Amino acid sequence: MPVLSHLRATFPDAVPVGTYLDRVATALDPYDFRPEATFAAVSICRDELTQHLIDQVAERWHRPFSLGGLGGMPSLGRTGWGACLSHVPDTAGRGHLLVFGMPHIGMDREGGVGQSLRRNQDHATSTCGALVSLLEVVKRGEEDTLPSGLDDHEAQRLLRFVQDETGAVPLEIIELTHRAALAVEAEIWTELDALEAWRDMDVAVFTGVQVHVPERSDHVWPTGASIKGADGERRPLDV
Repeated sequence: MPVLSHLRATFPDAVPVGTYLDRVATALDPYDFRPEATFAAVSICRDELTQHLIDQVAERWHRPFSLGGLGGMPSLGRTGWGACLSHVPDTAGRGHLLVFGMPHIGMDREGGVGQSLRRNQDHATSTCGALVSLLEVVKRGEEDTLPSGLDDHEAQRLLRFVQDETGAVPLEIIELTHRAALAVEAEIWTELDALEAWRDMDVAVFTGVQVHVPERSDHVWPTGASIKGADGERRPLDV
């Protein structure tokens, strides 16, 4: 089966990154998120494969502020969030903050999910490496172990966020990545609400899964879109 057929079967709602960002811009048209008045922030994994998203966001809304760590989870803390909010343009009297949050997942040339063939390598490797590694740890029952001499606090934090109320973690990579996307969205809003960002600026948050497709444009599988304005009410957006 061709790669695109695998993509459509596995992620039926996924669209190319450019198409997705066009839809984001359209969804924001009624809210005056003009590029010159908007500050973008992006929470994605550190993996080099994810960086193309930053380039495309920059083409539309200027170079964004970096929020993310392993698995796309925001990892900058309150101090970092405060710095981000202080950079939002305010010449119009009220700022406009646009936040993207996306874990990622790879596909190989046979349509297999959870790995990618990287530049100048002859074998596919895990994508997202952090989420696949976490999945392997959970399957081995080693969630509470820490390698000697290594500080792995980001991985431990990621594990906490993808656990449900019983402490369980999805044991399949697509479901786990989807859970991570929902956790990223929840954490972004938790931090923004704690800092009451909406009092000074309109805040729009778009989340999903970045899907790497061999020899094709990256795609986005949308999972969330919402906005909060001066009244403090969070409203869904359609992308």
